[in-house]
Amino acid sequence: MDGTRDVTELINQLKQENQELKQTCENFVSEREALEVAIAEFGNKQLQAEIECLELEQIFSSVSDAMWAIREDGIVIRANDAMLALLDKSRSEVVGQSCSDLLQYDLCHSSSCPLTVCTVKSRKEYDIQLPATDGGCEHYIISVAPLTTIVGTTAIVSQFKNITARKRAEHQLEELNRALSEMARIDGLTGIANRRFFDENFDREWKRLTREQDQPFSLILADIDFFKKYNDHYGHQQGDDCLILVGKALKEIILRPSDMAARYGGEEFALLLPGIGLAGAETVGERAREAIVNLQIPHANSDVAGHITMSLGGAMMTPTRDNSPADLIALADKALYRAKKTGRNKLSLTET
Repeated sequence: MDGTRDVTELINQLKQENQELKQTCENFVSEREALEVAIAEFGNKQLQAEIECLELEQIFSSVSDAMWAIREDGIVIRANDAMLALLDKSRSEVVGQSCSDLLQYDLCHSSSCPLTVCTVKSRKEYDIQLPATDGGCEHYIISVAPLTTIVGTTAIVSQFKNITARKRAEHQLEELNRALSEMARIDGLTGIANRRFFDENFDREWKRLTREQDQPFSLILADIDFFKKYNDHYGHQQGDDCLILVGKALKEIILRPSDMAARYGGEEFALLLPGIGLAGAETVGERAREAIVNLQIPHANSDVAGHITMSLGGAMMTPTRDNSPADLIALADKALYRAKKTGRNKLSLTET
């Protein structure tokens, strides 16, 4: 009986072990299936990542603006086709090289170097100039952003946007605005300051000398003698030619940047002399009168001489809050009237 019981127990034990082994095999199968699913999912994700990486690489390479990625030590790790064209180098000549050996501009090796973005972790933009093949320069806006590489190191990605055309357009617009501003200030016939510019400058200089206090301000008004008779005899075209020569002569006798020769109206001219006293105004006025005489422009119907002459009236005031440019103009006009009444071709001066 004991032997039969032992056999029975052994059989039961074997059945139990067989059941456990079967369960273990089933577990192994389940785990293998789960592992195969995981491997398949990982493979799909890896394939998807590779596809996305390839797409990003294609996008990076096809961007029209030059772009490159640079490690924090300055080594180029990627460059698109536009960047290679900008550098005029092959990919093998660029990737793995130091950026400063490939492209030099004002920011290199300075505290403003784009690589500083690696440490500050913020996007920046820079306005730079690069040499052009024609010997000139091209303007670029560099947009720089921080980048973490696949191995976890820090880097930057830089985009070079060529704005040369925009800069040239801006320069042309500035030149056009300057020309328009100049046209608004210059007399179209004589090429010297017009009445509007004269008034603006007169007012500005008057206010300046008022602030500085106790500074003289002289003004000379001048009129070509018997110019109506000149026009009637020689014609308006020759009259215009005469005004052009007179305007040029008056402009040439002006020596200081703050002084101004202007066409006041018709055959009238004005010399603005801020900071100059009556003695200085007399020197300038006589120089102007002699310059017109030296032109030796024939004037057959003049009652003064056989050539063009000019009468001048000068006055000096000290600008204060109690007077104005109009007061000085009135004094100079009276002096001019006196020069005409006393024989013309002369300078008459008035001082307050």
